[in-house]
Amino acid sequence: MSELVNPHDKLFRALLDDPIRAETLIREYLPPALRDRLADAPPELVDGTFVDARLRGSQSDRLFQVRLKSGKPLLLYVLLEHKSTPDPGTPIQLLGYSARIWERYGEGRTEKLRALPPIIPLVFYHGSAAWQVPASVIDCLDTDPEVLDLVRDFRYVLYDLKPIAYERLSAERALRAGLAALKFAFERGLPLADMVRMLEDLPDGGMFEKQFFEYVVAVYDMPVQTLLDAVALAKPEREEILVTTIAQQWVNQGEMRGRAQGIKEGEAQGQRKAILLALETRFGDLDIKVRAHVAKIPDADLDVLLRRVLTASTLEGVFDDSQWH
Repeated sequence: MSELVNPHDKLFRALLDDPIRAETLIREYLPPALRDRLADAPPELVDGTFVDARLRGSQSDRLFQVRLKSGKPLLLYVLLEHKSTPDPGTPIQLLGYSARIWERYGEGRTEKLRALPPIIPLVFYHGSAAWQVPASVIDCLDTDPEVLDLVRDFRYVLYDLKPIAYERLSAERALRAGLAALKFAFERGLPLADMVRMLEDLPDGGMFEKQFFEYVVAVYDMPVQTLLDAVALAKPEREEILVTTIAQQWVNQGEMRGRAQGIKEGEAQGQRKAILLALETRFGDLDIKVRAHVAKIPDADLDVLLRRVLTASTLEGVFDDSQWH
């Protein structure tokens, strides 16, 4: 799955690959009765994914092993559902993922397969439609009550990020910013104040900051000027650096869109479409003269022009060669 198709996965992994943020998430979102039974040792990230290949465009996962105060292991399977609408197959999918986790844990050894650790699935969802999927496969079964009594129950704990107030997402600022970025991903016309809050909580520098802006540029339906205004308000001392970061993300997105479009229409034509998209985003509606001028730019100069679009301060400056020498 390409970065353009699935930016949710990249942000989710960047958010939880930090052990401190992962531990904070686990301790904040586990049910209190279970959280109180955890030992003080930090969670251990288990490498790999258990999501079906066909679902990796709509689901991302992370597996952690923790210890109970009794010393016994507990596995926490954190799943991000990033479809805009809930997937009714989630309960069945989680059973399949749990089975794969146990198979890997057991390593085919009898003594381990007979002493499997429990798995607690935590599902995070940030789609537009309300979550109305049963929390367990047992709730999907159509049978008599007497039969249901014989079936062991497997439930997961759901956290729909949409209705959670911003300040309640997390007590830790970076984690709060990352969860908020997911929470607002499908919201049209995000208020400037919400973006400012996220940027104020976002830690300066590092891979997570870069990944945050890459995610916003790739996913959010918002004018680039709104993002630039939020940067100016939230981080005025880093405005120059962050504007360059945002510009680079726009360049990257434009190049990826150009390459994707180029498969169908030819590389140069795809790049021209990316340039026109970036021009409209930054400077508004384009007249026919500008469109005609872009159409006449030599193919060899399109990469340079795309970068100019993201760094020039005016529309005229994009095409003024004297500014670039």
